[in-house]
Amino acid sequence: MRRMSRRRNQPAAKVLPGRFARNLCSRRMVQIELPEFLICALQERLNEANIGAESQELCSLHHLIESELINLISVRDVAVLEESVPGFTQAVQQWLSELRA
Repeated sequence: MRRMSRRRNQPAAKVLPGRFARNLCSRRMVQIELPEFLICALQERLNEANIGAESQELCSLHHLIESELINLISVRDVAVLEESVPGFTQAVQQWLSELRA
């Protein structure tokens, strides 16, 4: 027997998984725990990246980690992920265009 909503004897609405795409260009905070040696290594890389940089050109730890993570994604990965996550390629392209701006 079909379940009916309380209003006007209409069929109850169902939430279907995967029907609403995520905004892949949005940003989300992620909290992670890292060993101290990795934090030291990241800080050293950050110091190296900022040698001789003007104040408006300084790299932040956030940007350094983001650029390191993006290097883990290959062109093949983008193609494969596009199949399971539609819009992935477009999100990567937008990220790259914002980086160049």
